[in-house]
Amino acid sequence: MTPAMSDQDCLKLRCNAKVNLYLDVLGRRPDGYHDIETVFHTISISDCLTVTRRESGFRLSAGSADVPRDESNLALLAAKRLLGEGRGGVHIDLEKRIPVSAGLGGGSADAAASMVAVNRIFGLGLTDEDLLEAASEIGSDVPFLLKGGCALGRGRGEMLTQLKCLPPLCVVVVAPPLKVSTRWAYESLRTGLTSRSAGSKIKTDALEGAVESLNSLLYNRFEGLVFETHPLVRRIKEGLLEAGALGALMSGSGPAVFGIFEKEGDAAEIIARFKDGGLSVYCSSFEESGVSTCS
Repeated sequence: MTPAMSDQDCLKLRCNAKVNLYLDVLGRRPDGYHDIETVFHTISISDCLTVTRRESGFRLSAGSADVPRDESNLALLAAKRLLGEGRGGVHIDLEKRIPVSAGLGGGSADAAASMVAVNRIFGLGLTDEDLLEAASEIGSDVPFLLKGGCALGRGRGEMLTQLKCLPPLCVVVVAPPLKVSTRWAYESLRTGLTSRSAGSKIKTDALEGAVESLNSLLYNRFEGLVFETHPLVRRIKEGLLEAGALGALMSGSGPAVFGIFEKEGDAAEIIARFKDGGLSVYCSSFEESGVSTCS
């Protein structure tokens, strides 16, 4: 039986993207995934989801042609996983602002917002711990993006230790017109080589807000692999550093690269330069939240 409609049959939520300040791959697991050590931080680039209750069926609309409308869409998958059979359905209208397949966790952020919305609209009564457990079954980045802020992630990334957030520094994200398959990146990586394994130092420095040492802390195991295949990504990172970024790094398995500047005015020239080169550029800042209500 479909539950009676509540007073809150529609909810509009904002979900922030993430960058990886640090990302190391420690080795392949028996289940086929990889153990990683990473430091996540949410940034202010965000998608907006309007989730509306339906008597049955799951639908998704989006202005971007790059967004899948089937079960490969994590927002739809998350809604179905929480509701199961016979509880009703939802329509998700997605305003897509986070670049697709860029290493910024856009699909996972949408899934996190979808879970929060479904839990509230249908009065499922799931606790934060319940949502985190369900999120880990949907995607490795989804648990972090439910809460956001800054966190050390281990296991597949779902084992989280919250860290002190960095100040709201300017984060310039440059997204080249490339697609990098996460599966290809993991399969192509030679995980037998010695890893950097500096997570404990990063955790300490992140807790202390060591802004001046950001460049020495930033690390991504996938950079060498992606730089070799897509030299443009390397040139973007070099351009951000030459422009005076405190640090720059490719996020996730790429291809988006972010540069950290003390204030937005310091980044204005580099933003214009990359835009003139035909690249997608986003000016954002570090954020302390994952999913929040849209204003």
